Amino acid sequence: MKRKLTTVFILLILWQMASWMIQKEVILPFPGDVLMRMGSYLFDKPFYIAIFYTLIRILISFVVAMLVGITLGIFGGLYSSFRQYLQPIMTLLQTIPQIGYMLILLVWVDSDLSLLLIIFFMLMPIFYFNTMHGMMHIDSDLQDIITLYHHPLYYNLRYAYLPLIKGYILSAVETCLPLSFKVGVMAEVFVSAQHGIGKQLYLARVQIDMIGIFAWILWMVIIVWMLTKFSTFIMGWIQNKNKK
Repeated sequence: MKRKLTTVFILLILWQMASWMIQKEVILPFPGDVLMRMGSYLFDKPFYIAIFYTLIRILISFVVAMLVGITLGIFGGLYSSFRQYLQPIMTLLQTIPQIGYMLILLVWVDSDLSLLLIIFFMLMPIFYFNTMHGMMHIDSDLQDIITLYHHPLYYNLRYAYLPLIKGYILSAVETCLPLSFKVGVMAEVFVSAQHGIGKQLYLARVQIDMIGIFAWILWMVIIVWMLTKFSTFIMGWIQNKNKK
């Protein structure tokens, strides 16, 4: 913790020195001005509205991507023919850049739905591949035991497969939570969303308000850090619960 705080302190000093050298607020504002703007946002209603809309979009897309990706990944790990059919589709989805999804989906659907779909298509393949690899790495002896007892698929999923691959799923969650936030905000900027953090960044850019841009970027860093800590807490809670 001390090392992280030291790193942050050094970065602030370097930022302050660079601002002194440049002496142009429209290029690099002073850290003190940015921190004051961040504090002022706490008393503004639009600040909380923007965060609320962004988090709601992320939560919806994240949950749907997780459920679809895990489901397809389980079947992909169990049945090789199913995996072979899905492989080129998932590889294609994972290869298409974010900007590609934005350009295509904005033509096909409205901006609100496109935001949800962009995040979904960026996250779902990660859940799929992680889950599929987890299923394929189950020990063959354990797989034989599971097959031997002829339990229904639902029973095997709940009491055998999911506990065995939870590490792969939790790893995907840890990766996708911060990624979903970054992708979501970028998509909001691109599609000119009516509400959200991306909308606030867009307005700051139009007004050439570099202090506002830096303030929102730092708030984004803080929110992503909080999401990561939250996901780590949830993963620890799930693991402790399963041990009992």
